[in-house]
Amino acid sequence: MPDIKVTPLGAGQDVGRSCILVSVGGKNIMLDCGMHMGYNDDRRFPDFSYITQNGRLTDFLDCVIISHFHLDHCGALPYMSEMVGYDGPIYMTHPTKAICPILLEDFRKITVDKKGETNFFTSQMIKDSQELCILLETFWYRMNLKAPIYFSTGLTEKANHYYKLFITWTNQKIRKTFVQRNMFEFKHIKAFDRSYADNPGPMVVFATPGMLHAGQSLQIFKKWAGNEKNMVIMPGYCVQGTVGHKILNGQKKLEMEGRATLEVKLQVEYMSFSAHADAKGIMLVSPEQALKELGLSEHQLRFTCRVHLQDPHSDSDTLSRIYSHLKSVLKGYAVQHLPDGTVMVESIVLKVSSSGEDPNLKVILLSWSYQVNENKVFLFILLLFIYFEVKGQVKSPTRHEAIPTLTLI
Repeated sequence: MPDIKVTPLGAGQDVGRSCILVSVGGKNIMLDCGMHMGYNDDRRFPDFSYITQNGRLTDFLDCVIISHFHLDHCGALPYMSEMVGYDGPIYMTHPTKAICPILLEDFRKITVDKKGETNFFTSQMIKDSQELCILLETFWYRMNLKAPIYFSTGLTEKANHYYKLFITWTNQKIRKTFVQRNMFEFKHIKAFDRSYADNPGPMVVFATPGMLHAGQSLQIFKKWAGNEKNMVIMPGYCVQGTVGHKILNGQKKLEMEGRATLEVKLQVEYMSFSAHADAKGIMLVSPEQALKELGLSEHQLRFTCRVHLQDPHSDSDTLSRIYSHLKSVLKGYAVQHLPDGTVMVESIVLKVSSSGEDPNLKVILLSWSYQVNENKVFLFILLLFIYFEVKGQVKSPTRHEAIPTLTLI
């Protein structure tokens, strides 16, 4: 097996500018190409100089793979391709390919216009906003609450559009619900206008970006920060250098643009809805609970082996005779002949097929989970050999045939 070299070009010791260079078998593959939201200098982008200080990255990289559309995983793509120089293949899923250009273009706008865009559309909205909306929509309905909930204009429409378009990429629970009703159509959540920030009375506003480093969220924060009756809830991780990170660490005076000082009197709370879970967050969730929440079934590691036997009968007849034999011999085991053309002995699955070159050569595929004792499996194989040999219809398997090769699937 060739040596594998893994080199972090970013995000080696912090969250942001995720970029991993993997070298294996003479190939160089870049996993993600993100940006750091907390810096405006060279630290914003991965350290591409490690790969080359002269020349284009195309000459050194075989491909780039983007895991998902969060800016800390894809935000440096324009810089890498246009400034550093890369025109090689870039691979990503269909949802990421559709959403990534929108995020990059909106970030370009927010960079050009330092005042921020009302409709600044970030990757965090796609996942977190929908989850938060569903939770509040349900709670408002059950408690019959009247306080208005507002969201950035255009956000709900854009996010819902992509959820509808890529519904097959969501978990099983969402897909089943989507057949009956659109769970992303909210009755209690309305579009936000910046003039609403001055309205009297209580309200809830979903504003982005979540780290308070620009855009509408920062504008509203400045307006509400001086009133101790107000509250800001940070729904996820904030990278160092952002306003969100500063207030989460208790900073009460912030230096804003033009060296103006903003005094923070409002309450600051943290409620994790971040896509980046820390060790505590990961360890608190059991595998069973995580699979249930995602609507997934557990994937079991299974081993397989193939046994070759000479038998002139049809595949179905061979399988039926094997089933009858095992049923009579293995009295204490659950032996089933399933409609899908397989025989199952507890968790051991058996299937028969003919070889393409010799129709009399039967290939018996056995599959079992890693929890099964291998001695049981080989005892099972031995019973098959004995059965066919006693019938006198086949010759005894060779020593090579009697020792199947085990492979992972």
